[in-house]
Amino acid sequence: MFVDYVLIRSVALTLAAVFGAALALRVLLRWRYAARVGRARRIAARLRAPASTLAAVEDRSAALDELIEFPDMRAAAAAARGLLGETDATIRSAAIQVLRETRALERWSRDLRRGSYRRKLRAIQALGEIGDERAVEELLEALGDDDPDVARAASRAIVARDPDYAADRLADALSSPNRRLAETAAATLVRMGGDAVDLLVGQLASRSAQARRLAVESLGATGEQGPKEALIPLLGRDPEPSVRQSVAEALARIEGDGAAETLRRVAESDPDWFVRARAFALLAEVNAPGAVEFLVESLAQLQAGLHGSSEDEEDLELITDGPERVRGAILAGLRLLGFTEDQVAAADRGGSRGADEEGATEAAEATALLRDTDSARRAEGARQLVSAGERATKALQQALRDPDPLVRAEAARSLGRSGSRDCLAPLAECMRDPDANVRLAASTAMRAVVTRDAARELRD
Repeated sequence: MFVDYVLIRSVALTLAAVFGAALALRVLLRWRYAARVGRARRIAARLRAPASTLAAVEDRSAALDELIEFPDMRAAAAAARGLLGETDATIRSAAIQVLRETRALERWSRDLRRGSYRRKLRAIQALGEIGDERAVEELLEALGDDDPDVARAASRAIVARDPDYAADRLADALSSPNRRLAETAAATLVRMGGDAVDLLVGQLASRSAQARRLAVESLGATGEQGPKEALIPLLGRDPEPSVRQSVAEALARIEGDGAAETLRRVAESDPDWFVRARAFALLAEVNAPGAVEFLVESLAQLQAGLHGSSEDEEDLELITDGPERVRGAILAGLRLLGFTEDQVAAADRGGSRGADEEGATEAAEATALLRDTDSARRAEGARQLVSAGERATKALQQALRDPDPLVRAEAARSLGRSGSRDCLAPLAECMRDPDANVRLAASTAMRAVVTRDAARELRD
């Protein structure tokens, strides 16, 4: 038992001695480093002395050489960082030269790319204090860091030293292929406010659609009234739908309900369905005057257009689901404007009913023309029945047996635009028609019916 006690005591004393020695060594190293930093700072202080005489200039040059050749590069870099806050450009240039010669810049750049979270933040702080062109370039790359805290720290450091140069580089970064970097650059420009407006307006002419879109979004976020005159022309000029949509959103944000007229024009005339849908939604969001009436009327027109769409529109627009997106945006806008679910359903049904009634009237008038004694008027009736859709299928199939080949050809074309697979058999019989124009019209119609049905099956 006594032996065990002695052994335990010996081990404990040994461990205590080891820990004590390690602690003492750490304190000694810290004291040694602090002493070297103190020496380096005394040398650096000589750089602050006014260079009013030749001796003072020579002493500055000697101090710079001593700091560059200082045995402890970390201590020299720490002393040089203390000079970065000086307003004298000569002193700051000397400090940056020391940091380059001691490879501190390379170490911070490496930490910024592959270091830990804390190392990255320390590197960002140091590079921000330097603020020269090379440091800004390194910080710009950090805007694309996966950690949003690192990206935000880099964005703050970029504008801390030289906002004008930083703003130029941030504007150029909007077209970066690194999307995270570009979006962080845009957010930084927004925080700069009015100082960045001119640069953002300049990016509206960029070849990069991403740069134009981010510039538009940033201008909208700044809330400045001035840029709206530069934004409005993009609605009719920019080929990229996402840019035009961003312009509509920016104008709504800048002007509120004052942008109502512009938003109505976009909702009615933009060639892209999804841009139009967003314009309808924005009208409701800004509570524009007359928005309720405009949305209800547009809903009725949209559904009427769907019932009377041509062959090409049906193949393209229904596959992309554009009209349905617009309809959903209008219904959501009505809810936002205070409509109850019953009122929204009534507006939706009202539009459908109006379209059906109008289509039925047109179909009746066109069918009456098919009974006319004049073959030209019968052919006109066959052409008009295309807008009646499948309701006119039976009348058009009867018109395929009309004694005049002009009427038969027009009936075949109309069936190709609006008919279904049920029309294939009557059209196939027309392939034996003695008139070549009728045979060609029937062949084209059959191909259109098959293609359209295949597209529907693919959508479903």
